This record gives sequence, C-alpha cells and structure tokens, in this order.
Amino acid sequence: MRVRWIVVGAILSVPAVVVLVVGGIMTLASRTASSLDPIAEARTPGTATFEAEDTSYDILLVRSRGEDFREADDVDCVVTLANAKVIEVDGQFQAVSEQSANIGTVGSFDAVAGTTTVYCEARGGDLRFVVDDESSLHRIGMLMVFGGVGGLLLGMGLIQMGVFWKKTVPA
Repeated sequence: MRVRWIVVGAILSVPAVVVLVVGGIMTLASRTASSLDPIAEARTPGTATFEAEDTSYDILLVRSRGEDFREADDVDCVVTLANAKVIEVDGQFQAVSEQSANIGTVGSFDAVAGTTTVYCEARGGDLRFVVDDESSLHRIGMLMVFGGVGGLLLGMGLIQMGVFWKKTVPA
C-alpha cells in the first residue's frame, strides 16, 4: 500500500510540473505581447487615453535598459472611466503580482465602454506604462499555473504519505 502512494504521487507530479511550466510560458508570452502591442501607453508621470470596452484591463510597468529601476509597487495610478467614476490603483496592493524580466503588473480595473484615462506616476521616476485588455491566453495560463502547483502539492503529499505512513502490525 505504501509503495502505491509513492508511485501515484510520482505519476501525478510529472504532468503537474509540465502543466506548471506550460502555464508559466503562456503567461509570459501574453505579458510580452501586451507590452509590444498595447491598447494605450504613456510615460510616468503621464496620462494614457483610450476607447475602452466593457471588460477588464491590466496596467503594466515596462522597463527598458538604462532606465531608472522601479518596482511596480512604486507606481500609483488613477483611472477615470467613461461614466466619470474614479478608481485608484496602487501597485503595492495587488491580489496577485506578476513580475517577469522587464514587465511588472501594477494592477487591473474593470472599465465601462467609452473614453477612459489612466494617469500614473512612479514616485519621481520616468517609466513606460501600458494598458492592455486581459487576454484569455493569460487567464488560461494562470489557471494552469495554479493547477500545476496544486497537482504538484498533491503529488508530493502522496509521496510523503507513502514514505512516512506507519504500517499497522496485526495483533
């Protein structure tokens, strides 16, 4: 019985690692595509204006070589929606913060259809920020990352159970 737990855990862990890696590649590809072809972009302190649809948008900090190094949590943004609602997005407070080689998430917001402005400042820094809609590739990639981590934890737990579970001795 103990060997079965170890084998099942190992068999479960291998595809979980594959799913985790593929999901990470998908999210990286999505963020890179967003930085290359965004809906709107500007430099801090500055304003990006665009015609929004009724969907979710991400604000991304894009660093280039030789630029002043700032983290995404140094960036504060104010979003003015088409219905005049104002949303404050602070890079320090995010549910999930993503960081890749030169791209960091500042935050996200849900827009309404119409002209939307995003004003960002980087506490004195001069950085490029972009606004892009949240892609389905990114959503699927993140779900794969979370699923891969869950499968890996489950597989490791099964292996641990197989290794450390004590056999009962018949009386």
